[in-house]
Amino acid sequence: MSWSFKELLNTVESSDSDYVEIYLSPYEVEPSESNFYSQENIEELADSMLTVGQQQPTVLGKVDGAYKIISGHRRNLANIHNIECGALSKDFKARYLYKEMTSAMFELSLIIGNAFNRKLTPYEETEQAARLKAALMRAREEDGLEIKGKLRDVVADILKTSKTKVARMDKINNSLVPEAKEQFKAGTIGKTAAYETAKLPAEEQKEIAAAAAEGKDVSHKDIAERVKEKQEIKAAQKAADRAEQAAKRAEHAQIAAAQAGVQAEKAAENAEMNATGFTDTAMNQPEEVPEWPTRDKAIYILRELMLVVSCITEDELLVLQDVLMAATERKTDL
Repeated sequence: MSWSFKELLNTVESSDSDYVEIYLSPYEVEPSESNFYSQENIEELADSMLTVGQQQPTVLGKVDGAYKIISGHRRNLANIHNIECGALSKDFKARYLYKEMTSAMFELSLIIGNAFNRKLTPYEETEQAARLKAALMRAREEDGLEIKGKLRDVVADILKTSKTKVARMDKINNSLVPEAKEQFKAGTIGKTAAYETAKLPAEEQKEIAAAAAEGKDVSHKDIAERVKEKQEIKAAQKAADRAEQAAKRAEHAQIAAAQAGVQAEKAAENAEMNATGFTDTAMNQPEEVPEWPTRDKAIYILRELMLVVSCITEDELLVLQDVLMAATERKTDL
C-alpha cells in the first residue's frame, strides 16, 4: 500500500471521515509501547474530566486487531483513575475514534499526533525528532510512504521548526553518551549544554554527566569554551601536520633536484670521456681502470652516493663522517 504525505497527515486528524467512532472500556485499549511523552498530572486531569467531561476523544490505531492509542494516553489513564476511584462505574465506556493501519504507520501517527498536544521538555523534543526520522524511514520502506526532499527538511516541516534546530537535535541524538542523555532527560543538563557536550570525546561527556548528577552547575558556556579549546588544538595540529607534509615534499623536491643535477653531470662526464676514448665499461666499472686518480674515484663515488642518499643508514653515515674527519686532518697537516 502506498501512502502520500498528505494522507499521512490526515491519519491524525480526529475529524477525518476515515476514522470510525467506537465506544470501548478504557481497559480494552493499549498504550503504545514506544510512547515516550510525559504522563504526569493524571489526577488533576481526571478531576477536570469529571467536572467538564472529556472534551476530545482518544484517537486509536487498530493494528493487527488490537486498539492502540495514538493520542490521548493521559485521557485514557484519567478515565481508568476515575473508574478505580469509584467516580465512574466499572462498565463505563469512553468515546474513541479509530482507523485500521500498519504498525509502521501507527508509529508515525503516534509521533505526529502528539507533536503539538502539549509543551514538551527539551529532551522530549529531541527524542521526538529522532523517533520521527526513524518512523518516516520505516514507513517509506514498509508502506511506500512518498517522501520528497531531504529527510531532515521533512522532519523540520512536520515539527514546524528550523532545519538548524533539527541538525542540532540530530547531533545530540547521535553523539551524546547514555550517561549524559540521562542527565539531559532529568533536566540537569540543558539543551544547549547537551549540544555542546555532544561535541566532546566520550570520557569528557561522562565527566560532565557525573558533575550534573552530583548537582553541580553545568554551564553551556563553560562547555562551549572547552569545545573551542579542543577545536583550536585540533586546528593547530592539522596546521602542523600540513606544514610537516609540506616540508617533506620540499625535502623530496630538493633531493630530486640534486639527483637530477648529479645525473646531468654524470651524462656530461660520460660524453666527455667518450670523446677522449673512455668506454661505458670503464665508467660502470671504475675499479678496473687503474689509471683513474684517487680524486676522480672519490668524486665518482660521492656522485653515486647522492643518487641513493635517502637510503643511507645511520651506521653508514658514521663511516662517512669518519672518512671526512680523517681527510680533513690530513689536509690540515699539509
